[in-house]
Amino acid sequence: MVVRFGVIALAIFVLNVDALFCELQSSCKGCTSTPGCFYNAAESTCENLVRAPFTNKINVINIPYDCPIPQPEAFPYTDAFGRDRAFLFSAASNGENKTQVEACLKKVNAQFYSQYTIPCDWLNQNCSAYIAVNPNEKSIVLTFRGSKGSTQFYTEALNLLTYGSRRSSLVDGDVFTYFIDAFEKLWAAGIKTDLETLKAQYSDYELWTFGHSLGGSLASLASVAAVKSKMFKKEEVKSVTMGQPRTGSLEYAISHDIYVPYSYRIVHAKDLITKLPFKVLPGQPNAYHHRFEVSFFEK
Repeated sequence: MVVRFGVIALAIFVLNVDALFCELQSSCKGCTSTPGCFYNAAESTCENLVRAPFTNKINVINIPYDCPIPQPEAFPYTDAFGRDRAFLFSAASNGENKTQVEACLKKVNAQFYSQYTIPCDWLNQNCSAYIAVNPNEKSIVLTFRGSKGSTQFYTEALNLLTYGSRRSSLVDGDVFTYFIDAFEKLWAAGIKTDLETLKAQYSDYELWTFGHSLGGSLASLASVAAVKSKMFKKEEVKSVTMGQPRTGSLEYAISHDIYVPYSYRIVHAKDLITKLPFKVLPGQPNAYHHRFEVSFFEK
């Protein structure tokens, strides 16, 4: 009995010491770098990890990467860009052919360049993307279509729910298999070659990548590949996605932010797709979103 009380007393002492170290940390990064601590975003306090299960998980930050940072001054998010550019170009990706895509592009005087529609999974379902040239805003626009039909959606979801992933020379970190398989096929189907041609022709143009759902993950990968391959400089690339699922690992998310600092994910707070694959454990490293999230309808 004495031994049992001694163990309990020692455990309480250790927890109190840990709590003291946590309370000494004032910054989120300092807190999450300290063993046994987590940062409570709601209270802006550093607390002992034993309190984490009793804290709203939305407010629990336990690794430095998740600490809030300011959005890039050179490309702050604006609702106008999200609605009038990201949404419009993404909507155009649903066009089945050049004529249908151009019907959307003419609203911003962008010029259709090429469309890529190929079988991208083991059921031979199609993935699609197109490139447009936007002279008024000096940008080359690469946009990916989202999931089309329930069969493709469930095939994609099955991969996400089983956390199947792999690496690729085009990006860093692990990426969920459905996304990287589809992206590599589209990249090799002409996107890479056409981007190189357009970059040589329009050397002072930026690259914009857009996409919704599946297309959001593909746009994320494309923005990284364009910079990693040295086709574009990181300050020349802007990526805005909508309804994007978690695309890869923590390593991928960190590398994405290095390659593409001008990046936003527009999400509906109640959209289940943006929460796939689920993070069962806090800080789970194999399923991570990259920055920056723009969330609507949180209440």
